[in-house]
Amino acid sequence: MTKRNQLIIASIIGTLAAIAIGYFGVQIFGKTVMYGISAGMFGLGAGWHIGQALDHRRKRQKVVIRQPKQRLTQTNQR
Repeated sequence: MTKRNQLIIASIIGTLAAIAIGYFGVQIFGKTVMYGISAGMFGLGAGWHIGQALDHRRKRQKVVIRQPKQRLTQTNQR
């Protein structure tokens, strides 16, 4: 099985699991509680994404290419 097929299957399973958890969550906790949980999860995801983006910007370094300095040596000439 190729990596692409594994990714597709994992995405489908993840989506079905999220739908099932959401359905049973509404049945147990009620609609308004599940709206609150989903809003909280969305906020956590957005915060995590922004944090990673800011961290990536801090880690980016400028590369400076310098030519080596020429050393002048003095030779004893007769």
